[in-house]
Amino acid sequence: NDFWKYTHTDGNSDRVGEFAIGTNIDLKEVIGQILQDEKYPGVHIAFGNPYGAHTGAEWDSTTHIDVVGRKFNIWVDDEQIMREGKFLVEA
Repeated sequence: NDFWKYTHTDGNSDRVGEFAIGTNIDLKEVIGQILQDEKYPGVHIAFGNPYGAHTGAEWDSTTHIDVVGRKFNIWVDDEQIMREGKFLVEA
């Protein structure tokens, strides 16, 4: 309920402002420090402010909340590149 309220603060607060795949395979756990945790193997999604000066987005929001998901399954086209948070491709 709190997440829903926060992501409905303004007209753009529920929009995805950032999306990334964490690639630091040396990270063994999420520690509660978002600048490190968003690099953990999995998915990082931020809702709200996209920091347009850095991303090129032409919209804004008064909010920004980061979410880190672990143990994701990720496909690119027809090739699975991650299973349960483990990369299936070699660097």
